[in-house]
Amino acid sequence: MHKEIIKKIKSKKVKIGVVGLGYIGLPISLAFCQKKFQVVGFDKDKKRLNLLKKSVSYIGTISNNFLKKFINKNFFVTSDFSKLKKVDIIIICVPTPINKNKTPDLNYIKSAVIEIKKNLKVGQTIISECTTYPGNTEEFLIPLFKNKGFKIGKNIFLGYSPEREDPGNKKYTILKNNIPKVVSGFSENCKKILKQVYSQISKKIYLVENIKTAEFTKLFENIYRSVNIGLVNEMKSVCSKLDINVIDAINAAKTKPFGFSPFYPGPGVGGHCIPVDPYYLSWRADQFNLRTKFIKLAGQINDNRPKEVANNLITNLKKKIKNKDKILILGISYKKNSDDIRNSPPLQICKHLNKKTKYRLIICDPLVKVGVYNLLNRFKFKNIKNLKNKYFIKKFSAIIVMTDHDLFDYNFLYKNSKILMDCTNVYSNKSFKKVIKV
Repeated sequence: MHKEIIKKIKSKKVKIGVVGLGYIGLPISLAFCQKKFQVVGFDKDKKRLNLLKKSVSYIGTISNNFLKKFINKNFFVTSDFSKLKKVDIIIICVPTPINKNKTPDLNYIKSAVIEIKKNLKVGQTIISECTTYPGNTEEFLIPLFKNKGFKIGKNIFLGYSPEREDPGNKKYTILKNNIPKVVSGFSENCKKILKQVYSQISKKIYLVENIKTAEFTKLFENIYRSVNIGLVNEMKSVCSKLDINVIDAINAAKTKPFGFSPFYPGPGVGGHCIPVDPYYLSWRADQFNLRTKFIKLAGQINDNRPKEVANNLITNLKKKIKNKDKILILGISYKKNSDDIRNSPPLQICKHLNKKTKYRLIICDPLVKVGVYNLLNRFKFKNIKNLKNKYFIKKFSAIIVMTDHDLFDYNFLYKNSKILMDCTNVYSNKSFKKVIKV
């Protein structure tokens, strides 16, 4: 049967279903659409589906015009999960957050599996792209297949390929087919199908031994970043006390042609992966009586960073402005040139400032679609056009750069602001002497 499926994939006759149409599910759906596959996107968020049906994108790197090329042509979206019966390949792209006590919240995966369970058929291939702990994919799906009487690798197929989409990154994206995909499957036949599926949308496929290795790979990638970000943020604190320019030190260190990879300090880590993944692996390790002290410590350092930055801002602001003065915040997304506010450190910093002070915060972030996030109703937003007016800028007692989008004119802001504070190192050049670096 697997040979017939591979043949159908090659001839683009398989129908692909994508469960979850967020920052991962929507790009991967459109990547397959570009390659002339028919794709059905499934989501329970009616607001999101209504926007898609009108060819309105809620992701900054996907334009309405690009979306319009595929909607109701070879890309159809629905909340009717019974239509899963009509697809050949199901790709699960739902969130995997953590709870307040830093343990995995698997409710989205459970919900997806329940819908898949109702609509399984012989010959389907089920693939997870969800970031999760090693063993999760098999724990959830193997019992489901066996209870239904399926034989994995013969009449039903299971695989995993960790998502690697980087919101806001225009150079590397699954839509350009230039993100290498790590893949694996439960059996050799499953692996062959997975490799064929992803070779349609990626120029490079790396096949690993088993699904658990593929799951672990994703956590390893992000924990590597978490540890190094935690380290460099600690270094920033040390350098501040010792009156050392941390950026100068990093730039000097990276001249070494081996053994050093530069990371830079910032207001904290955000997005769906780096603030979450260390805790998924630590939780899993705890079940085997393993203590991942190093990983947990990096997570704790990064979790505390927004509060540390907020307190530093308050200390500096108290010396220079009055309690009810207006402050302009530049950037609210978690990273440069992205519209993604999931686990955003700037958002956490703003909440802390609101809680601890009476400053009037005004936000300018030209990439964040304010209407999409009800959470942002508590803040007042200004259009980026205002930043071209020096009289508008001078109205604020202080300006704080929290996300260093390329759209901001940093030289103009420097020349016209009363007090300028930088949480991002965008003013790392020594010529910007009056900037307060936090």
